[in-house]
Amino acid sequence: MGSDGAVGRSAPGGVREHIASSWRRARLAGVDPDGADRPEVTEVDRVGRLAVAAEPVLRALAAELAGEPFSVQLADRDCRILDIWCDDRTLASTFDDIGLVVGAAADEQVLGTNGIGTAAETGRGIAVHGEEHFLAGLKGVSCFGHPIRHPLRGRTEGVLDITVAGGRAHPLFAPLLSRAARDIEERIVETARDGDRRLFLAFQEATRRRSSPIAVLGSDVVLTNRSAVTVLGEGGMDLLATLRTEVVENGPLTRVLEAPDGAGIRVRAETVADTADGVLFHLVPVRAAPREPVRRTARPVPTGRSVLVAGEPGTGRSTEAARLLGTADPVVLAATDALTGPSRHWAARLSALVGKGAPAVVVDDVDVLPDELCTVLRPLLDAGPTRLVLTCGPVEELSVPAARLVARCASRVELAPLRERRDELPGLVADIAARVRPGRELILTRSAVAALSAYAWPGNLTELTRVVTELAHLPGTRRIDVDDLPEHLRPGPRTTRLGGRERAERVAIQHALTVAGGNKREAARALGISRTTLYRRMRALDVAET
Repeated sequence: MGSDGAVGRSAPGGVREHIASSWRRARLAGVDPDGADRPEVTEVDRVGRLAVAAEPVLRALAAELAGEPFSVQLADRDCRILDIWCDDRTLASTFDDIGLVVGAAADEQVLGTNGIGTAAETGRGIAVHGEEHFLAGLKGVSCFGHPIRHPLRGRTEGVLDITVAGGRAHPLFAPLLSRAARDIEERIVETARDGDRRLFLAFQEATRRRSSPIAVLGSDVVLTNRSAVTVLGEGGMDLLATLRTEVVENGPLTRVLEAPDGAGIRVRAETVADTADGVLFHLVPVRAAPREPVRRTARPVPTGRSVLVAGEPGTGRSTEAARLLGTADPVVLAATDALTGPSRHWAARLSALVGKGAPAVVVDDVDVLPDELCTVLRPLLDAGPTRLVLTCGPVEELSVPAARLVARCASRVELAPLRERRDELPGLVADIAARVRPGRELILTRSAVAALSAYAWPGNLTELTRVVTELAHLPGTRRIDVDDLPEHLRPGPRTTRLGGRERAERVAIQHALTVAGGNKREAARALGISRTTLYRRMRALDVAET
């Protein structure tokens, strides 16, 4: 857990790579390098578990550094300042100038690159020297920041930071801070409830005796080994949480649970002695007949003369239009052609197709038509023998002229984005694999299904088809596990433990970021949350920067 000190690969320009990455995050977050936006100050818990565990450690650290121009800051997991130990007037003035007081937020989205925010963002000890700070007001100091993690739960509880005057701090401050962070972590365990310690000891004893999947659950403690995470898959922890309540009320049990892919898990559960609600789970995978993958039933074909097919790009609008017309090769008039030449030429081509009595015409992407062409097309939807199928993006995003146009269609088909069809993913993968490589069957493991379900699929079916095509041409195996997936689809260590609601939230955030082109301010506005909350949820749900 040691701080990295001055170690780090250099990016172009001589700036260390993780510092350059932090600056990019700060720019994307819209941080003002002149510090015009002062941190928001909120009430914090100064007598909570972290503060109580840290107080004697900070007191000892201050005594050890007596006479040095330094300051020590303790922040909670949201980078809000819980305590500041500072006897140096220069440093105190620096903090006052940028608004760094107890209760202030010090995350990267507020203060840019700094010891607290960047350590929390990267999850490791880090040094930020002088000019490496993003804010002009911090360039006269150097910081060492180190995360404080709960030894039982593995989550970040807070960040410890030491700040000194000058453009470069003594390298010995890094191991000093690392040791102090470890001392606080040990005190967190020492001051934890007796029940929490017993849960931890029960987990240690169970995993020491055997390598099989083991989980221990308390009211707010979850301990699992890697094999348990693999066996449980998506939603498995929710099942165990339900069983925990039953075991606490009724005593030990043995039961076979059914996993999403049709496999079974034999669960033997027992209470942990001398705890109010702790339960130890022994898990054994059981083979079972695979389920038939979920497939959406075919939609009825609308009978009206004009039909609208709406959906996000990649949802299969053109394929659906062809299906509605009963042909694989319909006459298609692309609205995008109207953008590359005079509108009258496009209108003349449309009139010629309809005037010659073509049985059916697909007009693709009417949401990009110029307003005057929407007016030309509108009356043709109700007149003549030609059946018209229009395609467009989501209806709620249409301009007023385009919305008036599609409102004239006799019937409408709206295609759901792939992120809303997660239960269909195994079936879709099988269908696509059979199409792109006949005779090649792909079988997804539970963890692979969970990884695909956690992804937002901004390219919808088009993107899925590209991924499945790549998988279908892998040599040798037909069994697809997480490691076989493209790297951007593999879950981080935190996402493997997300429940269904958290996975849905993660997908919603990914989609909002995609729509906003990576702009965090716009994505937060679309989600109805603050930018700071968005960044916190991105960290909690392991959503990558875009």
